Amino acid sequence: MESVDNVLTVTSLAHLFSLSAYRVVVLPANLGPLSKEHEEAIRIFVERGGGLVCLADTVEAYHEYDVLGEVLGPVHGMCVPRSEIIARPAQEDHPITCRVDPTFVFNEEVYLLDVIPPAGQALWTTKWHYASYTLAYTRSYGQGRVFCATPGALEETRRHPMFQQMVARAIRYVAGLESEERVLKVAMIGYGAIGFEHGAAISHVPGLHYSLVCDRNPERLALARQSFPEVRTCLDLNEVAEDPTIDAVIVSTPPNTHASVSMQMLRAGKHVVSEKPFCITSAEADALIELAQEQRRALTVYQCRRWDADYVAIQEVLKRHTIGDVFHVETFVGGYAHPCDYWHSHEPISGGVFYDWGSHYLDWILNLIPDPVVSVRGVEHKRVWHDVTNADQASVYLRFAGGQEAEFMHSDIAAAMKPKWYILGERGAIVGHWRQESVKSRRWSGDLIEERLAPSEALPQLSVLTRDVGDTIHEQHLMLPQVPPYAFHRNLANHLHFGEALAVPPEQARRNIAVMEAAKYSAAHDGKVVALDC
Repeated sequence: MESVDNVLTVTSLAHLFSLSAYRVVVLPANLGPLSKEHEEAIRIFVERGGGLVCLADTVEAYHEYDVLGEVLGPVHGMCVPRSEIIARPAQEDHPITCRVDPTFVFNEEVYLLDVIPPAGQALWTTKWHYASYTLAYTRSYGQGRVFCATPGALEETRRHPMFQQMVARAIRYVAGLESEERVLKVAMIGYGAIGFEHGAAISHVPGLHYSLVCDRNPERLALARQSFPEVRTCLDLNEVAEDPTIDAVIVSTPPNTHASVSMQMLRAGKHVVSEKPFCITSAEADALIELAQEQRRALTVYQCRRWDADYVAIQEVLKRHTIGDVFHVETFVGGYAHPCDYWHSHEPISGGVFYDWGSHYLDWILNLIPDPVVSVRGVEHKRVWHDVTNADQASVYLRFAGGQEAEFMHSDIAAAMKPKWYILGERGAIVGHWRQESVKSRRWSGDLIEERLAPSEALPQLSVLTRDVGDTIHEQHLMLPQVPPYAFHRNLANHLHFGEALAVPPEQARRNIAVMEAAKYSAAHDGKVVALDC
């Protein structure tokens, strides 16, 4: 995707006399008063095809200027005191607002527009005292384009990912780089339990189309057609590779085939989404990353639990530095129950117990502690469930370059469960206790039916504990946030259409594989500590 070169963020009035060398100009409000010559330079730049981006107080400061006001268009607004503002996209099909989160919340004093230019397009709006106001709009002027957004006066707002996404898209738009989107056709190889989830997400994301499902089992293909009547189906993955209409492929076969199937699809020129785990070995991961770069195709991994509400809440607490620097993390999943008899429990196919829940939990740990991993130790127990090949319990112990440590345990023989989360920081802690939940219904006779959920099927109860001077510990229970729908698939579409960064770049997935691979080796060698640098 073409990027925008020659973008000037004006920091001096002298810059306004050399605009012809640039494609887009970002105009702040803190330049002070503008002369007629400054205004005329901006007008000529936009009129001849340049792009102008105005942020924060710029519209408020300059909309009453004679010449620059003509470029910005007739607007009217009011400044409201610092408040929490909930911004919502006004259009779902505009290049600046398509496939964004449903809301963008910021807290600052902001200029709300009740009038925008007649030919302008409102892109972001908010409600204030039951009335709707515009926060961002765009308009054409001469041969150029203008984008104006009133938020962004505070650094906190400017750092917000959605604000940064908005500005990056605005720069592309006023530069004239947007084009009509071609709907990208997506195929799925392996229609297992996750097939409906992918299909539903793709069906709700503009710019993607669930086109083809491939599976060796005709019964699964029938299920796919039942849920998605328009989808085509086939039994041979070579048909997917050879289909020139397919742009991207989701590889949802068993883990021991992820690398070979993904390689075939990349060689066929398809973008590839691999189900977790990415693959089995770091050598496979390196080969996949290298091939994707050679083929200039996207490669990512469906780490869908990065959007789990408890993990998102923990990230926000750490971002605010509420508990200080984290130095110790423990995570746990499991209980005491017979493992399934599907391939998940068969090590030659699954890669072993480290590669099951560990694909998510270790991914969480590696993102919460981004420092390089310097050592890994793995421990496995095989004591009860001898009819399956996976270990009954496995633990991974990590040490990081900054001295932090982490542990992940997955157990199918734990009659007493540990917390899901146990995170220690220099000023406090986060604890996430599993909740015991059940689904209640009635028999035809009216008798109560109570089905107990597995702990992993319910979100945990999160608490944040902090210490005051004098050894007083305060405990706060967290309300878990609502997470945006279809976040992974929207990001995939935005990457393929706009070149926006992947939420899960393959290099991050490779790091996870290296840790699991080292843990498996360590467990096979009596818990030998394996040195790493990843």
